[in-house]
Amino acid sequence: MSQICEVIAKQNDNLKLVKTLEEIYQEILDYLKDDYHVDDIEITLIDLDSNEEEILYKSSKILKEEENFVFELIQSEHTKIKVIVATRDTEFMNNNRFIMNLALQAFSQTLYNKLLKGRLKDLTLIDNVTGLYNRQYLDNYADNILSLSNREQKKIGFLKIGIDQFKAVIDEFDYQVGDKVLKVLADTLKKSVRTSDIIVKIDGDEFLVILMNIINSDNAIMISDKIIKNFSEQKVVVNEQTAQSLMKTICSGISIYPDDASNIDDIIRKSDIALYEARNLGRSKSFKFTEEETNTIDFF
Repeated sequence: MSQICEVIAKQNDNLKLVKTLEEIYQEILDYLKDDYHVDDIEITLIDLDSNEEEILYKSSKILKEEENFVFELIQSEHTKIKVIVATRDTEFMNNNRFIMNLALQAFSQTLYNKLLKGRLKDLTLIDNVTGLYNRQYLDNYADNILSLSNREQKKIGFLKIGIDQFKAVIDEFDYQVGDKVLKVLADTLKKSVRTSDIIVKIDGDEFLVILMNIINSDNAIMISDKIIKNFSEQKVVVNEQTAQSLMKTICSGISIYPDDASNIDDIIRKSDIALYEARNLGRSKSFKFTEEETNTIDFF
């Protein structure tokens, strides 16, 4: 028994060195296939408070029910991991079920720790008011976005979105109402673009919409105008009892990668300049960056 435990411990130490969750799933499956005659596995995360289940991994198939073995592995007061093990060698599994449980308990804890670490990292990339990506996400992954565009030789539209007279909302009402406006805008942005596009809450009342794989600037302008129209039709409830509502407008500054700039800092700066120009035109306006029309702008 001690030798078996040493083998399990060594395999678990190897799992801790694996970088991604997908690799951990595959490592576990490969080990179980080699040492325990396992054909397939399914790994599910279960919230013990709500009984909600999330399938983390499912290999090619799970065999018929009489060839499945279920292991429920407690990870915390609120969470457990369920592993369904499928094997045609049911006799071997019955004889080694205790050992299998020891192995899966060790492996599942390593998996759970990796899962938590990844989700905590994801939380640092999310704006807590709108649920959108934050500036940290952009800083971390902007180069990857541009690299993908270069490989596919596709253009990317950058829309810098700002709420018109947002400070007046805070001054007249409060920050809670301001947060409601931000949430309505975030929801409008999500409904107005494709799931492949990226929306980032930059700062204060400003958002960045990254339009992946557009044909030309006309596409970006069309989507910008669509977003402006959609948001102008939204009502933000200020007072639930009186049904008092507020309607706001936005402006949008547009720049195109790689037409307008070759790096992320410059492309965002140029969408900033375009937003500045849009706001100079009035409310509910969009402006496409051009060198000719913006080369005299002085922010100071």
